[in-house]
Amino acid sequence: MPLAPHVTIPGCGVVRGVRVQGQPSVAQFLNIPYATVPERWRPAVKATPWTGVRDASRQGPVCQQPKSPNAIVSMASPDFDEDNEEEYAKVYSEKHCLNLNIYAPYDHLQDKSGNKPSSSKPLIPVMVWIHGGGFKDGSNAMDMYDSSNFVAHSIHNVGRPVIVVVINYRLNYFGFLASAELVQDVQSDKRLPSSSSEKAVGNWGLLDQKIALEWVQDHIEAFGGDPKDVTAFGESAGAASIGYHMAIPSHHGLFQRAILQSGATTTMPAGRPLFEGQRRFDQLCQHFGLLRPDLTPAQRLEHLRKMSAKELVTAGDHGKTGMFTPTIDGVLIKSDVREWIHDATRYDPGLKAVMLGDCRDEGKMFVPELGCKSLKHWPRFKARYCPPGEEKEFEAIYGEPKTNEEAADISAVVISDSVFLYPIHATSASLLQQVKHKEQGQEPAISRDVVRFHFDRPLKVVEDMGMGLGAHHAVELPFLFGSDIYLDLMTEEEKALSKQMMTLWILFAWGETSRQHSLKNGLDSLLPADVGVQRKEALVFTENCTVEKTLVERLDARTLAFWRRSEAWIKAKREKQSSPGAKL
Repeated sequence: MPLAPHVTIPGCGVVRGVRVQGQPSVAQFLNIPYATVPERWRPAVKATPWTGVRDASRQGPVCQQPKSPNAIVSMASPDFDEDNEEEYAKVYSEKHCLNLNIYAPYDHLQDKSGNKPSSSKPLIPVMVWIHGGGFKDGSNAMDMYDSSNFVAHSIHNVGRPVIVVVINYRLNYFGFLASAELVQDVQSDKRLPSSSSEKAVGNWGLLDQKIALEWVQDHIEAFGGDPKDVTAFGESAGAASIGYHMAIPSHHGLFQRAILQSGATTTMPAGRPLFEGQRRFDQLCQHFGLLRPDLTPAQRLEHLRKMSAKELVTAGDHGKTGMFTPTIDGVLIKSDVREWIHDATRYDPGLKAVMLGDCRDEGKMFVPELGCKSLKHWPRFKARYCPPGEEKEFEAIYGEPKTNEEAADISAVVISDSVFLYPIHATSASLLQQVKHKEQGQEPAISRDVVRFHFDRPLKVVEDMGMGLGAHHAVELPFLFGSDIYLDLMTEEEKALSKQMMTLWILFAWGETSRQHSLKNGLDSLLPADVGVQRKEALVFTENCTVEKTLVERLDARTLAFWRRSEAWIKAKREKQSSPGAKL
C-alpha cells in the first residue's frame, strides 16, 4: 500500500491525504477548511491554522440544503438518519461547510519536509470548480465532481498535468437571503467596516467563493500548483458566479482563465432586497408563523437567527422554494446586472482566455418549474417573456402552440434562448469588444482568447428512460469529470467523448488555445479561424460523439435583437417598481 501523502501548507498546517485507489498517480485531499462561519448572515472568516496532522481522507460537511427528490444532488445516503445529530453533523454544518477538496498529481506535491517540488517539477496550472444548483443546493461531495480520473487523464493521456480544486460555499437561506430587515441589521452592525464588502447583504455565498479563490492564491503552491495560472470553471449557478467575479472590480485577479458552462451573469440576475428578497424573506417568516402583528421586523429576524440550520432549511423542502440569486445590495453589486453584461469595461482586464458554452436542450428540464405545460397557461407564460407590442415578433420567431405538447416544447426553447443562450452570447460579445485588435500597426490593449462551445450529445442511459430531455441542462458534467460512477453507465462512444472533452478543458487551462498549438482530436486549435465580434465558429460536441469545429448559429440576428429588447423591458419594469412610492 503506497504511503499516504503528507503536505505542509504554510500558514495552515499539515494535511494527510490518500493516493486514489486505481489512480495512484493522483493524490486526494478532502475537507480542507478555507473559512468558517462565525455567525449567520455575516461574512465568513479565514480558517485558523491547526496543530498536528489533519486527516484529509474523508469528505467534509456541506451547507444545509432543502430536501430534493433528485438523487443526484442529494448529499446523504438513502439510509441516512437525519434525526441522529452526530450523523447529521458529519454531512451538514453551517459553521464548517466552507471546505475544499484537492486532486493533485502525486509527483508534483512538495516533499515531506514542506519544501517545494524539485526544479524538475515546475508549478502546474490549477482549475477551481464552482458547482451549480441554482444557489440552492449542490456541493463538492457530489460523486459527479470526483476529479480523480480528470487529473489522471491530464497526466497520462494529455501530458499536461493539472490540479483540480472543488469548493463549497453557502447556499439558499444561508448564502443568498436578503430583505429590508437584513439590510438594517447589517448596516447597524458597528463591528463591520463601513467601507468594505463585509457590509454586503444576500451575497455571502459569492464572498465565500472569493475567500476560497484567495486561499488557492495563497496556498496551492504547496500542492505543486501555480497561483498565477488559475482557471475558474463552473456550470449553471457556478458559471453565473464566475460571471459576477469577472465583473466585480474587487474580485479581479482571482483567476486568469474562465470556463462558463450553461450560464452567465444574467442567467441568475441579482434581485433587490426590498422586492425579490423581501418576498422570499416574508415567505420564510410565514412558513414559521412569524408574520404575527405582535412581532417587529427585528424580532422576526431574531427568531430566524436563533433557529437551528436544520430547522431553517426545511422551509425549502421538496421544491417549496425556487432558485436563489445574488442581491443588488449597493455594496458588492450596485446596479442591475443587465447593465453590466453589455459593458466591456467591467470585465477583468487580466483575463487571458474565456470559454463559454451551452447544452442543446437547456430548457427542457425547467419546463415543470418555469415553462408552460398546457395551452391554458400559454398567455401568462408568453406575457412573462414578451414585451407589450412584440407579440407578433415573438410568434414569428417561436410560433404559436396548438396543443399542450407544443406549448411545452416551445416554452423549453424560449427558456433555453432567454436564460442561457442570450446571456452567454451577450457576455461573449462584450469580452470580444474589450479586445482591441491591432489597428494601424498598434499593439492590442488587451490580448484574450474567447472560445464558444455547444454540447449536443444526450446521455444514452437517460434517453433510454424515455424522459425526452435530450441534451439537457448539466448533461455535459458526467462527460467532463469522467468519474467512475458515471463511466459505468456510458457507452464506449460516450467514454471516448468524455476523454476528448477532458482533453480540451485541460489544454485550455494550459493556455493552449492559440493557433500555434496543435491540439489533439484532429483540431487545429480551440480558436475559430475568423476573429471579431461576429464570430460564429464554435466547438460542437455532436450527437454522434464527435468533436467538430464548425460554423454554427444557434441564435440568429432577429432572435438576438428580440431578447435585447426584452431585456431592456424587464430592466425598465424593475426601475419603475423601485421608484419612490411603488408598491411591493
